[in-house]
Amino acid sequence: MPSPTPSDVRHDPLLSNVSVAYLQETTAFAAHRVFPRVPVAMSQGKYWHYPRGHFMRDDVGPRPLGGRVPQTSFAVEKLDYSIEEEGLSSTLDDRERANATPPYDPERARVRLLTQKILIHRERAWASAFFRTGVWSTDRTGVSTNPDVNAGQFLQFDQSNSDPIGLFQQYIDRVASSTGFEPNRLVLGRDTWRVIRNHEDVIDRIKHTQRGVATRDIFAALVGVDEVLVPGGVYNASPEGVTDNIDWIINPKGALLVYAASEPSIDAPSGGYTFSWTGLLGEGEDAVEVPVMRARFGPEHSDWFEVRIAHQQKLVAADLGVFFDDCVA
Repeated sequence: MPSPTPSDVRHDPLLSNVSVAYLQETTAFAAHRVFPRVPVAMSQGKYWHYPRGHFMRDDVGPRPLGGRVPQTSFAVEKLDYSIEEEGLSSTLDDRERANATPPYDPERARVRLLTQKILIHRERAWASAFFRTGVWSTDRTGVSTNPDVNAGQFLQFDQSNSDPIGLFQQYIDRVASSTGFEPNRLVLGRDTWRVIRNHEDVIDRIKHTQRGVATRDIFAALVGVDEVLVPGGVYNASPEGVTDNIDWIINPKGALLVYAASEPSIDAPSGGYTFSWTGLLGEGEDAVEVPVMRARFGPEHSDWFEVRIAHQQKLVAADLGVFFDDCVA
């Protein structure tokens, strides 16, 4: 199929609004909800990385008579980011449009198809970058009996005498003691959250609340973080024509405790950043919108729809996160 000329292609605000609606409904995806977004003008560039240790030394000393007080400084490192543009398109033949009867809307169906696939792709990239072992400075693994603390083990949350609240609080303090920043976000796999919300210790602590039900907000307050996220996006790993193999995108038995800055800053750390190429796509490609492009193929009697994203999800400070694997059996 021939590519449309530039005069054929345009951004369609109405269809982008449709995309927004589906994104807002799909709150199960967490890729753009954990770390702050950094708008950038170019696809490649550098950002400042401040050395942690220099800011925590006590270099203050007395000023000698006729002399100067001690002097301090620090070296700033420049790190790279690199963004690739990605996207997906679909065509709608006039015959399909003519045969469509309400409530089926073929244009909205195309937008939903493209939006969902972009969300899945973005979530899978986030999971690969952040929600696994071997990424953060600290990994811990759950076991069903006799955990060896020296080997980085903890008692799985579905076992008697387990203590998920105490475990997360312990590692909040550990991260804070070595970095000066308390983790403020907790991302839980679906199995992990199901066991936690029914854990006897959690239920006992909230039994006198209004509803006696463990919500994410209540558990966040119990642990001492600003927000608990429970991603619920699913992914079909099978190609077309093969039996579906659908499962959670995010490891359902995992948990990530991490500090994320409320907004990007040149001198404030964060476990990760999302560098968004606004110089290409403008402000549209963010946490709640995917711009939708459309064009007309005259000889093919079809409309063409496309969605595009351009961002990089970047690990910034590995020591600000702790990943817990196999939280439940």
